[in-house]
Amino acid sequence: MSDPASLKEPSATSLGTLVLVLGACGFASTFTMRLIDPLVPTLADHFSRSIAQIAVMATAFSFSYAFGQPVLGPIADAVGKIRTIGTCLALLTLLSIACSFAPNYEVLLALRAASGIVAGGIIPIAMAAIGDRATMAQRQITLGRFTVIMIFGQMAGAACSGVIAEYAGWRGVFLMAGGIAALAFLMLTLTMRPRANAVRRRPTLGGAIASYAAVFSNPRSKLLYALVITEGSLIFGMPPFVAAILQERAGVGPSLAGLVIAGTGIGGLIYGLSTRILVDRIGPARMPVVGGVLMAIGYGLFALPFLPWWSAVPFFVINGFGFFLMHGTFQAQATELAPGARGSAVSLFACSLFAGHALGPVLMGTALHLFGTTGAVTLFAVGIGLLGFAAPRILPMLGAAEAHRPR
Repeated sequence: MSDPASLKEPSATSLGTLVLVLGACGFASTFTMRLIDPLVPTLADHFSRSIAQIAVMATAFSFSYAFGQPVLGPIADAVGKIRTIGTCLALLTLLSIACSFAPNYEVLLALRAASGIVAGGIIPIAMAAIGDRATMAQRQITLGRFTVIMIFGQMAGAACSGVIAEYAGWRGVFLMAGGIAALAFLMLTLTMRPRANAVRRRPTLGGAIASYAAVFSNPRSKLLYALVITEGSLIFGMPPFVAAILQERAGVGPSLAGLVIAGTGIGGLIYGLSTRILVDRIGPARMPVVGGVLMAIGYGLFALPFLPWWSAVPFFVINGFGFFLMHGTFQAQATELAPGARGSAVSLFACSLFAGHALGPVLMGTALHLFGTTGAVTLFAVGIGLLGFAAPRILPMLGAAEAHRPR
């Protein structure tokens, strides 16, 4: 592995190509990740299942995404990050197409769980590849630009899946996802090459243990991962229930529900396009606080049942912008926890996020049962606001403002 201290600053052109190609891979992953949310009522009707049972598909995807990470990270460190991403894209293509032919609920649930595993080998490993190729001074800006393209996938998966389902059926949504993954695989194969100076080795259990020992030798690792689990639970508990909430309140169908959910992606897009300004003006130490306040406002307004359904779109834009203000700072720190085992460190970061992602719908479902829609959403709003204020105190941003500031 290359010494991070000797990493030369790459040109703007090479970083631009890196962001474009890896961003296309991230697009394919996030498109697949979010496409179930607007389809929850449709699939519940098709398979004669409850809303809660269909929402379990989101949990299954996220759970698999999370707990495939401890395996995928060391594999990427050993055999190469570009090779790992390409293999996962090929498998994601096949699994997405298989979902379109699922004969029943149980098969679709199993295929979505398998898709979560291979989708987990794309974005975290792409982030680690950016960490290998971009200096720390460039990294949060580069990751922000990567996020822009990745968020387009999230927006497309949420917004387009409902529309496609209304005109071509829900099976057409999965065929579209498979085609997008195949195109990303071709882009990666034709344009990206492994680093010439990188050390390759055969994946072994001992090597994986050594990588994780390096990660946890940094005392900040446990604190960062705990914050991210909490963040993921509070943010990703909501999306699987948005379509059902809007349908109950206003009779809104899947296409309009997808538009609301896509507002989160618009907020992320705004963050990605303004990352340089945000890092420079607000600073990483304050970004989680501002992000937590904005997310609390967005969810708090969505909790009000008397507002028109379309008002939820700007609320979710605010929520998405706030999320990436917080998460972008955590993400940049994750790439520097263990430079010699960066794939493992970032994969554990993703594991933590998606463990929260999997836990969130269960917590939200329980809260909805106990407190009703308004009470449950308000509870999550208060939680994410408190997390924003607590984050800089739990995990002091040691030199983050200077290390992440563009030069």
